[in-house]
Parts: sequence; C-alpha cells; structure tokens
Amino acid sequence: MAMRRAVVNALDFLQQEKGMDRAVAYAYLSAAADFAVSQVVDRTVGVHGLIRKADFS
Repeated sequence: MAMRRAVVNALDFLQQEKGMDRAVAYAYLSAAADFAVSQVVDRTVGVHGLIRKADFS
C-alpha cells in the first residue's frame, strides 16, 4: 500500500507541478526514479521516491 501511495503521489507531482502527461510521468518513474522502503517498524511501512532535479532543468 505504501509503494502504491508513493507512486501515485509522484505521478500527481509530475503532472501538476511539472506539467507532464500522466502516461509520460508513469514511464518516467519506471525508467528514472528510485523508490526505496524507508521505514518498517510496528507494521508501519514508509516508502520514498527520488526524482532527479537535473532531469527538469
């Protein structure tokens, strides 16, 4: 569930803040973003995604 939420949040960010089409944003995340589990404590799971700023300058 946390991974899905992280991807949806990243898609929303790329679409709303960077003006990307959602399908292009999804392809970008698949190819260029890194997602990692950042927290697994007491059944709380955290996932963070890293998007390079250099890709948008």
